[in-house]
Amino acid sequence: MNQWIVKNPESVLPHKLISILFLTFWVLVGFTSSKFTKNLLKSSIIVNLPAFLMLLLNMYQQIIVGQYWTGAMGEFSQIYFLPLINITGSVVEFFMFFITFFTNQVHTISSWILSLTAFLLMFIAYYLGGYLRRKYDGRIH
Repeated sequence: MNQWIVKNPESVLPHKLISILFLTFWVLVGFTSSKFTKNLLKSSIIVNLPAFLMLLLNMYQQIIVGQYWTGAMGEFSQIYFLPLINITGSVVEFFMFFITFFTNQVHTISSWILSLTAFLLMFIAYYLGGYLRRKYDGRIH
């Protein structure tokens, strides 16, 4: 893959499509797995716990340490949310436009904000899948 990207720098991977497919997959996971639990919120929290731990690691490294760690833990916390970075970048950029417009100050976007947005999108997608399953089964009117 790396060789192809180096040979074809003008080509662009469909990052937004990858993000949408990932979120669709996460809705499907929520839809499928919610039949095994009674409490949808508890199920959403348990399933997204690894994402929450990666979010905490990312925030700790960026905010407190000021740099990413070398090694596996530094890499994993950056790569975990990678499939959603394109779509979260668009969402955060949309909100940053309004913040800049109303405050007349330019703000930078930190990677922990992108990771937080990606985590929220994952949580919402899983919860939506579980909600649709309950609606489909007739447990919600």
